[in-house]
Amino acid sequence: MAHTLVLGPDYQPLSYIPLSAVHWQQAIKLLFLDKVHVLEWYDDWNVHSQKTIMRVPSVIALKSGYTKRKTKTFSRTNLYIRDMFQCQYCGDTFAPAQLTIDHVVPKSMGGKTEWDNCVSACKPCNWAKSDRLIKPKRSPFTPDYYQLANSIRKTQIRINHPSWAQYLNLEQEPVVINQR
Repeated sequence: MAHTLVLGPDYQPLSYIPLSAVHWQQAIKLLFLDKVHVLEWYDDWNVHSQKTIMRVPSVIALKSGYTKRKTKTFSRTNLYIRDMFQCQYCGDTFAPAQLTIDHVVPKSMGGKTEWDNCVSACKPCNWAKSDRLIKPKRSPFTPDYYQLANSIRKTQIRINHPSWAQYLNLEQEPVVINQR
């Protein structure tokens, strides 16, 4: 299943987390409904109907109608991205499967699961901290969309087609995967 990168009217990705992409069939539907501009095409891929041969878009931009939310929803993934996949106690970087959500003020003391009370922690540090009050290296905060987008730009991201890279403004070289 190949996907098409979706950009907003400002030619910026709608989302980095997850990366704003739709299935190629949805992209063609949006094209026929005249809701998007096609910026890039898959060079080596056409779809056929009884009477038509059409290239598949790899990057599209919405013509109008989308505004970015100022804050992102709290989630495990967004928290790890905010903290750049680093344990906020030992400072080491980990894969997502090796991280946990740590409540700075533990739940047992009334701490809530929200941006301003949670940080990423590796499993050993989280277990060692337990339900004690220990200050993390960086205080938790509520990020806005642009702070999360800047964090994701500094990490390696998987993209479906090389044409996507120029629209993502990544600092790291992307990993290109072919999902067709």
